[in-house]
Amino acid sequence: MNRNMLAYAALALILALTGCTKNADTAVVAKVNNNKITAADFKKQLNDLQPQMQMAVSSDPKARKEFLEDLIGIELVLQEARRLKLDKDPAFMKKQEELEKEMKQRLQDAAKNELFNALLKKELLDKVKQPTDEEVKAYYTAHREEIRKAAGGKDLSWKEAEAQGLKRYVFQINQREAYLEYSKALKAKAKISVDDKALDALVSSLTQPPTTGTLPLTMPPAGKEEKKGEETKK
Repeated sequence: MNRNMLAYAALALILALTGCTKNADTAVVAKVNNNKITAADFKKQLNDLQPQMQMAVSSDPKARKEFLEDLIGIELVLQEARRLKLDKDPAFMKKQEELEKEMKQRLQDAAKNELFNALLKKELLDKVKQPTDEEVKAYYTAHREEIRKAAGGKDLSWKEAEAQGLKRYVFQINQREAYLEYSKALKAKAKISVDDKALDALVSSLTQPPTTGTLPLTMPPAGKEEKKGEETKK
């Protein structure tokens, strides 16, 4: 039985033993030497489970028993590893430090992303209205050649472009333009300096994949007018 199936079976066991009470997470499902296996321990395994798996295991007493036996076995192996002081091994400790740094970076990135999106939602995104059909048609007419290239050379009709999400794309462009205007206003009031030498030195590392979490501050792709503006700046 794999870990997902084990965790799945755990849910059924938890519900059977503790019910839906406030103390469900602290309920002790099993004791293994001096350690306890609680309902909360089981729930940590549930994130990537599918509902149909939960339904299957919750009705299977054999699966619940197998889960408990396997989880106890895992706990015993961990206890033996600690008894042999493998958790004090330099290689293990170094790996733990690396994992801790990576997790810390991911948490920081997630917090930044939430903060970024919270401000955009408050100041911008809710204020950008969905484009009308007339606006979308006007975009289609003005950017028909770009749409054809994006479709692999196929000249899409208005209806075909509409079916492929053109209205949503125009809405994203409007959102991006609003964001760029907002960002431009903030930059005008800020003190900003750029170290060109440091930026040039960074180029050599851009082809290397990141070793820690990255910040996915995604925005819609630049529109034609924006690209022209960037070319003018160059």
